[in-house]
Amino acid sequence: MALAVKVYEAFKEDEKKAKVLLEVIEELEARVVPNIATKDDVELAKLALKKEIEEVKLSLQKEIVETKASIVKWVTGLMVVQTGVILTMITILQ
Repeated sequence: MALAVKVYEAFKEDEKKAKVLLEVIEELEARVVPNIATKDDVELAKLALKKEIEEVKLSLQKEIVETKASIVKWVTGLMVVQTGVILTMITILQ
């Protein structure tokens, strides 16, 4: 609003132009100002992002643990099968 008043004061000799400029600037300010983020908006966004990052970290840690367990199961199973194959080959070759 302050900008609109300054422009009005600068052009007040020509009342018609001053009123038009005043209306244009007020319209622009009405469109732009509500879309400007405040410090509070930025802080809320930061907090929301921190919370989301923590949730993703926990989810990833859970998935990593599950993947490790799955790998251990497969490796153990393959070692048992490999041992069985080796023993079978030794028995056949004797």
